[in-house]
Amino acid sequence: MSDDIPKWPRVKELLDGIMDRWERKMNRKGYPGFHDFHWDSPEHLSNDESMSMKFIEPGQPAEDTALIISLRRGLGSIPKMPMGGPFLKADEIDEIARWIDAGMPE
Repeated sequence: MSDDIPKWPRVKELLDGIMDRWERKMNRKGYPGFHDFHWDSPEHLSNDESMSMKFIEPGQPAEDTALIISLRRGLGSIPKMPMGGPFLKADEIDEIARWIDAGMPE
């Protein structure tokens, strides 16, 4: 695993890729209006919510964010994202966590 800090394009690639694989597996899109699981910018991602919690709170360590918790094990009654898999690998989630802890660089 590299200690390099990923930039937004890599994080977007990871998230878009896992959702594309999920949509192919499930043969459907996410839930527009409820959640479509695609983000255009770091701000869009950080301001999105799950269970009324912002995915990324400013100053919060990555491992405590709703996004990382959702990707690793699920949040509250919501199972691990994306529901039913396929899931990101641990090292891919680690990349996203490093990106969050580095201040979400573009």
